[in-house]
This record gives sequence, structure tokens and C-alpha cells, in this order.
Amino acid sequence: MKTGILIFISAALIMLASACRKMDDFRKEYLGNGAITYAGKIDSVKIHPGNGRLMISGLLIGDPKIVKLKIYWDNKTDSLIVPVNRSAGVDTMRIMLNDFPESVKTFMLITEDKYGNTSMAVNITGRIYGPQYNSTLLNRTVELAEMKGDSVVVDWNTLDASSGGISTEVEFTDLDGNTQKVVTERKDSVAILHKFKPGTTFKYRTKFLPDTLAIDTFYSDYRNVGVRADITAQYIKNSGQPFTAASGTDRWRIPADWTVSDDVKNAGGLGGIDAGDWLPSPALSMEGGWGLPAVPNGKIHQTVTLPAGNYSFEVLMGDCSDGGTKYITIAEGNELPDVDPVPEEALAFSGMVRNTTNVVKFTLTAQTTVSLGFNGKLPDTGTFMKIYKVRLFTLP
Repeated sequence: MKTGILIFISAALIMLASACRKMDDFRKEYLGNGAITYAGKIDSVKIHPGNGRLMISGLLIGDPKIVKLKIYWDNKTDSLIVPVNRSAGVDTMRIMLNDFPESVKTFMLITEDKYGNTSMAVNITGRIYGPQYNSTLLNRTVELAEMKGDSVVVDWNTLDASSGGISTEVEFTDLDGNTQKVVTERKDSVAILHKFKPGTTFKYRTKFLPDTLAIDTFYSDYRNVGVRADITAQYIKNSGQPFTAASGTDRWRIPADWTVSDDVKNAGGLGGIDAGDWLPSPALSMEGGWGLPAVPNGKIHQTVTLPAGNYSFEVLMGDCSDGGTKYITIAEGNELPDVDPVPEEALAFSGMVRNTTNVVKFTLTAQTTVSLGFNGKLPDTGTFMKIYKVRLFTLP
């Protein structure tokens, strides 16, 4: 047993001696006879991406003998040598690298001291942004932009923080003809454009920071936006609440400034306004029954000429009967179509929903004369419509 153990130990010693000889040979061939001395490496390295460029930052904490920093990229086919003047404390390095294509690159950083000793390599990967990234940026969206007094109130939809969007920049023309600029931060949901010039649009773009360390910001393309503006006073006369009468002083009256068909004036030559004291205000009206004859082809409308644009005709309805045919109608020309062909001939139309604001939107591609109003086909069985107010808006 002892002999076996001694033989085993001897074999181990032989193997160990052989390994030691190989390590010694390696040192002599590659390392020489002395110990390796490394320069202190750069610490806390970061890449700050930019537009066709980037900045590399880092700290030199120890080793006051460092005299240069070497930066390599593209598999060491490109490089930059940065002289270093060390202070007694911690030095911050900030190196700007310009004129890069949009790409992702890996950089190797090696420091060198005054004796020619180099540090261990520090590798870091970063992105350079450019036109391709910029083309993907989407503007923050507008929920509503509406004139209120002499200002425009812009209600923004949410700007997602993950998109990199940080703010929105708006340009508009004020009442004096000067260009004004308003910046809305990402967390703000409203922008107010004071003394906005009526009839004009505003433009905006969204500002992006692609990375929290980025040195450059990017912008989406400008978008032009029209404003939802109440133009009722400019185009519509006698718009309601109350509606005023051209003739009549009792319940049934004829409205001023509205064209009313004869069959609507079915209360002894009066009609088009119902001023019953149970109503909140005198209302535009068509009614058949309760002693009034039927209204076979009733029309109440005004005719206006509007420039090209998007519009919303908004009607505050009172009570309406279930029976009969009733339309809110917009049609080209100086009068409304007859009630039966309204769906085919109107520019835009809708039925009527009682006790709420009914909205009919339409678009004009050129300046156009249009008639806006109401069609009714009401039998004499107690059918009616009541309208308290109308408004006309331009839309974005």
C-alpha cells in the first residue's frame, strides 16, 4: 500500500513539474522576465447618442501618469487619440465624435501612461441617430382646437412617454399679424393661443429625445391645423334661444330671417315659431294635428355662401314626435330639396334626436352657396318638431 502511494505522489510531482516548465516558457516568450504593468483604465464610460454624432464620457479616477486615451471603432480600422492632462483628483473625459452614418457601433477605449503602459480595454456599444429615425416620429395628436373669445384652446391627446416625445411647439399668427410660439410640455394637456387671428391655421411639431443620455433632440414634421370656430354670428341670422319673429305675437309666429314654406304656416297663415309658454324659449317649429292641418313638404332654412372648408351645423333640439319624417338638411343652392328626395339630393343630412344637440358635418371643396335648415313631412296626427338653437362651426 505505501509503495503504491509513493508511486502516485511521484507521478503527480512529475506532472506538476512539467506544467511549471510550460508556464515558465510562456512567460519568457510572451511576457519577458518582468511583471506586467497596466495603466489605469477609464471608468464609468457612457455613450451619449446624437444626430450623426455621439459623445463618449468617462472618469479617470486613479493613475495620475495617464497621458492619452485611444478610442477605436469599426474593428480598429478607425481611431482617435485624445491627449490627457491629469489633475490631482478625478477627471471627467468628454469626447465628441462627429460625421457618423446612422448606425450602431462598438467602441474600444484604452488609456496609456507616460511610460507606454496601456490599460485593459473598455468596450461600449451605442447608437447614432439620423434621417431614418427622424422619419418614424409621429406628431402628438389634437383632440380639439376651438376658438374661445380671441384665443384658441388646443386640447391635446396623450403624448406617450415611451415614444421619447418631450414637448410640442406651436406657431400661430396673432391679431397684429406677428408669428407667436407656444411650447407645451408632455404632461400638459392644453395649450392656449392668445389673440389668435381668426380665419388662420396654426402649425405644430413634436420634440423628441431618443435616449435619456442623448445630446441632440429631434422634431417631427410640422402639421397644419384648422380651428373649430363658432362662425354663427358671421353667417346665421336669428340663431335662436330665443328665436325672434317677423310677424305674430301669440303662440304661432313667423321667424325673422328664415325662409318658411307655406305649409308650415298652417295656423291661419302663421307658423315656423312656437312660442307656447310651456317651452323654455320660442322655438322653430313644424306641427300637424290638434287642429292644425298636415305639413306635407315643410321647409325652414337660411341660405349662406361659405368658403371651402369643413363645417359642423349643430342644432339643439327640443321635443320631437315619433311620427312623421324630419330632417336636418344642408343642400347646395338657394333652397332645400323636397322632403322625400333629401337622402339623395342633400349635401348632408340627418334625422332628429329629441332633447339633445344634433350635429351634421359637411365639407366644401370650393366657395359654395348652401341652404341650411329643416325638412318635415308631418301628418295631422299630432306630429311635431321643436328647435331651440342652431350654431355653425368651422372644423379643422
